[in-house]
Amino acid sequence: MKDILLTELITQAKEAIKPIQHSASTVYQYGLAWNELIHFFESKGRLYFSKEVANRFMQEAKDELDKRLIKEWRYKLRRLSVLILLEVLETGRYSWKVHCAEANGILSDEMKQLHNDYAEALIRSGKGNGTCKLYETLARQFLKYVQSELNKNISDLRLDDVRSFIPYIARSYQSTSMRTVLSALRSFLKYLYKESATNEKLVLAVPSSGSRRTAVVPTITQDEEDRLLQSIDRSTCIGKRNYAMVLLAMRTGLRSIDITNLELSRIDWRNKTIAIVQQKNGRPLMLPILTDVGNALSDYILNARPQSSLPYVFLRYQSPYTKLSRSNCYAISCSIMKKADIRQSGHQRKGFHIFRHSVAARMLSQEISLPVISNTLGHGSISSSKIYLSTDEKHLKACALTLQGIEVTKEELL
Repeated sequence: MKDILLTELITQAKEAIKPIQHSASTVYQYGLAWNELIHFFESKGRLYFSKEVANRFMQEAKDELDKRLIKEWRYKLRRLSVLILLEVLETGRYSWKVHCAEANGILSDEMKQLHNDYAEALIRSGKGNGTCKLYETLARQFLKYVQSELNKNISDLRLDDVRSFIPYIARSYQSTSMRTVLSALRSFLKYLYKESATNEKLVLAVPSSGSRRTAVVPTITQDEEDRLLQSIDRSTCIGKRNYAMVLLAMRTGLRSIDITNLELSRIDWRNKTIAIVQQKNGRPLMLPILTDVGNALSDYILNARPQSSLPYVFLRYQSPYTKLSRSNCYAISCSIMKKADIRQSGHQRKGFHIFRHSVAARMLSQEISLPVISNTLGHGSISSSKIYLSTDEKHLKACALTLQGIEVTKEELL
């Protein structure tokens, strides 16, 4: 690392963050944090920037947070101010992003290596990005459980250890997701045995299947859709954006990740189509632009979208004008559902995926075949669309059998 005065590095950082277009108050707060850093360096008799001293500054801030001497926002500000300096020092520029702690940070070096090797094996096996991320996450959760809860080495694990992990991890997932969780767990345990990391076939402790209960997928009615759309204030920039996003989801059934990844170049205005490659399965998908969707998109792009060189359609409405995340989508749908007073009881789902369910349910009610629904939603297999059969109440009633011909007594009926 090259020698540079701390004050000079801060000056470079101030120039590097200008393209991000932070608000004046944000820039001011960075300045306060950098002044604190200067005073900290001076107290240590240092004028030149040192990564070691900067890390001590962040650690002391963390200690103050743990003792509740400072608020969490102040700790995050101090930490981010140092991370900005480090990136500017190493690259000469700064790109705004969310700084997360290392996912495997808590793991021992041995377990980190084991997890990294497993992640590479998943990629070599040809599994999709979504599957790889899920399996990696479950493997990480298992390793953390072994290290922190059981305090054991991988080689010492027994079948009962795996059995105890299942109810432990079930608290973090919905019951309908446990089949997928158990599949991921089987995959990792098989890998451990194949690589001789465990002495027993721990996969034998995993149940053959999770919950097989067929749940009725959540949907919203046409009236609820209308109320949701009417609750959005389209006179504001954020309202125009949210309206376009929600309407796009309601009309096409696109997943939230594909909506946030949608690029301007993917919209063919002349032919009125949207062509994307789905994030979940890597399959191409082409959808028509309905009139109301096209009007909402053009209204947002022409009148509300921030000036940005980024290719994405939907951006943050405050600087820095970066691409939205899936959590942003969830916050948007939760906000408008709360304003419209829809799905506010219990643990009812409120994410964008409910719009996808509703599209499929509406198509089924119109007697559109499953293959067409599957193609419209971009499913990799028609079997993925069969879950939506539970939403077609009208046709399900037609399948119900009467009691005609079945002789029963009044007492038996009671």
